[in-house]
Amino acid sequence: MKLTVAGRNIEITDGIREHLQNKMDKTINELGGKADVHVALSVEKHRHFAEVTVKTKGFTVHSTEETNDLYASMDNALTKMEKQLRKHKEKAQALRNKKGSQSKLKNQD
Repeated sequence: MKLTVAGRNIEITDGIREHLQNKMDKTINELGGKADVHVALSVEKHRHFAEVTVKTKGFTVHSTEETNDLYASMDNALTKMEKQLRKHKEKAQALRNKKGSQSKLKNQD
């Protein structure tokens, strides 16, 4: 997994990088080394924005979050992204199951 962190109007510290890396290891362990993850963090007055984009073979997932706390924004954006990845995985699994059952029916005829 390739993790890229960019900051707009904010300096990216080692603590922020470690927090993101730990969260990513927990949430995106299924994608392995194939994933390209880009995180953009920005601050405007008291609003903290976190944008997470995950690109893998075949699809791209994007999530955005805005709160008053930078770490909460990162966590919420990662949670949204994890839900999207899980939904995509379930759809792909359902499609494989559907195709498999259709091919069995054709073989029986």
